[in-house]
Amino acid sequence: MSGLGSGFKRLTDVETAINKFLMYVKPVEDIEEVSLKDLAGRVLAEDVVSPIDVPNFNRSAMDGYAVLSSDVVSASMDNPVRLKLVGRSTTSQPFKGELHPGEAVRIDTGAIMPDNADAVVMVEYASESGGYVDIFKNVGKYDNVSLKGEDIKEGEIVAPKGRLITPHDLMALASLNLSKFKVFRKVRIGIAAFGSELVDSDSAPEGKIREVNRVFFSRALEDYPVEIRDYGILEDDVELIRDFLMKSSMENDLTVSFGGTSLGQGDLVRDAVERVGDIIIHGVALQPSKPVLLALVNDKPYIGLPGYPVAVAISTDVFVYPVVKRLAGIHGVYIPRVVRGMLTRRVPSKVGLKHYVRVKIKVRDEIYVEPVYASGAGITSSLSMADGYLVIDEGKEGYEEGEEVDVMLFRRFLEDV
Repeated sequence: MSGLGSGFKRLTDVETAINKFLMYVKPVEDIEEVSLKDLAGRVLAEDVVSPIDVPNFNRSAMDGYAVLSSDVVSASMDNPVRLKLVGRSTTSQPFKGELHPGEAVRIDTGAIMPDNADAVVMVEYASESGGYVDIFKNVGKYDNVSLKGEDIKEGEIVAPKGRLITPHDLMALASLNLSKFKVFRKVRIGIAAFGSELVDSDSAPEGKIREVNRVFFSRALEDYPVEIRDYGILEDDVELIRDFLMKSSMENDLTVSFGGTSLGQGDLVRDAVERVGDIIIHGVALQPSKPVLLALVNDKPYIGLPGYPVAVAISTDVFVYPVVKRLAGIHGVYIPRVVRGMLTRRVPSKVGLKHYVRVKIKVRDEIYVEPVYASGAGITSSLSMADGYLVIDEGKEGYEEGEEVDVMLFRRFLEDV
């Protein structure tokens, strides 16, 4: 099949490349049902609408005494109001009956309010003795009361279609008394590394290189609803690569590979893709990661990443995440965690390329950003030393020492903080 893209005669800017490629990416439409305990990390396939009010009864928001607010209008520390104690309401044993003027019920947080009671006096403003309770503070109507439907109203959309469910969402969804939720099927991703020099063994023999990108990639996507199928390491053979691309595209929603995307004699990915698919983009203005290849095989998206680990890490952020987000049906804008700090030294860059500079965060009296200088995209220690990266746009000639910059963090915990 003929290629739609070009080689390295020109480099496509990052935004144009990803936006063009996303035009060919269609969301997964298969739907399945899961229980609440399996819902976190999944994407809703429909709006979740509350079938009930939450709470579905008026309940106390405090430990104290349920009263008629009209009874305690004049209550104060100097002029307490005495009410007859007629019962107790707990979450397991609510008070049965109606509250009359001059009466009070001892009530626990979350317990059903007695009929007619319209306020709760907190326990610290009351004193109980001999079947009566003295109230030392007035309360208004519905003070310290959670009203029916105050949290969630019947018919309200609690979580919209396309939401990637977090543990925080589960707290609201658990209150709806729903047993099943419709979600999109997980995105299936096939991965492989290309290179006759690569091995999986713990100790690489002389002349061989331990393959690390597949391990990184599998963990980098653990927050997304994906199933990753690892096809291993393939030797530099265009027929093997072609067969893998065909097999993975038939079995998965997305195929990602590592290595072989440049234009050297041993780089065979472009040749293999041209035999079975359509190249959309080959070569982007991104340093590192220029040899990224974006294509369609069997009308399924394929992302060919360079083999150097730093390039894989950065291009996963830039290209893979948006494609997985589209495939998974996730709505909303991904906001990376950003910290602002002062550069400890000058960071140069080349105009025309967008640079992703690995940096370490230092926290003293202020936040400082220290560039991690390590030559080459194959220096994996530059990732382990760094806490994130700052982005230098194509039209800027770097940053000067002392400038404030934004850093996109890829660590969950910063050792210095």
